Amino acid sequence: MKKLMALALALILALGTGAALADTTAVDGLAQRKIEIHKAEPNPSADEMIAQGISPTTGRKLERISYPEGFSGTAVTKKYQPVMVQISNDRNGVGFTEDGKPYAVAPVNGSYADIVYEACQVMGGGETRMSMIFSDTVPDYVGFLRSTRLTHVRIRQEWDCVFCTSGYSKADVPQEWKKMGVKTPLNAGKKDKLLVYLGDVGNNKPWKKYVRRLKGIKDYNNELFELARILDEIVPQDHVPANHTWKFTDEKNYDGDEADIIYVTFGNEYKTDSRLEYDEDDNVYIRYVAVKNQPDKEYRESVLIDPKDVDEKKNGLLSYRVEAKERVPGNTITFSNVIIQGITMHWKGSTRPDPVLTGTGNADYFICGKHIAGVWEREDYNSRTVFYDQNGEEIKLQRGRTLIILMGYNNKSSKVAYE
Repeated sequence: MKKLMALALALILALGTGAALADTTAVDGLAQRKIEIHKAEPNPSADEMIAQGISPTTGRKLERISYPEGFSGTAVTKKYQPVMVQISNDRNGVGFTEDGKPYAVAPVNGSYADIVYEACQVMGGGETRMSMIFSDTVPDYVGFLRSTRLTHVRIRQEWDCVFCTSGYSKADVPQEWKKMGVKTPLNAGKKDKLLVYLGDVGNNKPWKKYVRRLKGIKDYNNELFELARILDEIVPQDHVPANHTWKFTDEKNYDGDEADIIYVTFGNEYKTDSRLEYDEDDNVYIRYVAVKNQPDKEYRESVLIDPKDVDEKKNGLLSYRVEAKERVPGNTITFSNVIIQGITMHWKGSTRPDPVLTGTGNADYFICGKHIAGVWEREDYNSRTVFYDQNGEEIKLQRGRTLIILMGYNNKSSKVAYE
């Protein structure tokens, strides 16, 4: 990792993840960037990339991707069927267990996600939520699942993939799904196979047997999905997801200014703000979050040690649980590419985001320790978002995991800076 002076690092920790030093550069997310877009040609299809032994979502060689027993996904089946999952970011994905161990609510098996979206969940930046795309490797268990807002419906639409969630905003999400023609428990007939799978709702729902609740965590944060089983057993085999491949390169000579540290500010130091530091040795960005009265923590996944399904009846109803001998911090969730997508974020009340995710906007890329100022474009909600560099060409990503942060710069609390 690039070495930072001890005094500077100590000052960063003292200021917290959202604070920036005097020599940082603020991203002007509202500036009009005069970049002429050269319309991207269609990329190779997912099937074409898989035939070449390349992952459509990470650019990695499929033969080099390892996976535990019980996992599914492209590396296992050589088929493309991504799954999007709503993941909690409660306490920035760290928190503590009752006995003081950190990473109480870190995402279970989150290091296997190919693409991670982060978006603001409440006005003022007091909560964000992660949307994780699993494709190369689909784990046996993922969690902890949370509910859906308009943001996530609109992200899912450009992937046209299976979507797993635990609840939704009833005021507007069902209408949005219906408008987009997505089959859900609300509009599907008895013979329809659903693309949206809800959590532990109702006793006789067909998806409920794939939902587990982990003992020892508050109800709103303890839900797990048996994702590999969902993919292999109930996802329609004839469903063809949208072509959503990326451009990748092995070259590292990006034309941009230095960017070893990124400061992401949504509005709450301990719940949403983060700092990403570039690790030159591994060519990835590591996400750090602030914890009260503790050193900053790396964003790491949770791992369940020897999980066992436990089915029991409560009040005459069958309840599905999973118990694990232990739950420990696992791999650090690192990112080869960090994309800050500047959007307009409207609100319906204070807890119902209504983002504009079509049209054009600014996009800032942090790749290989460099910052590149570009733009994004999405024609409509059935089209993919294309990210363009400073020359108006579709940007070529590094092979590996990508973090896409939806940043509503029109909200005063939303800021990004780097050094």
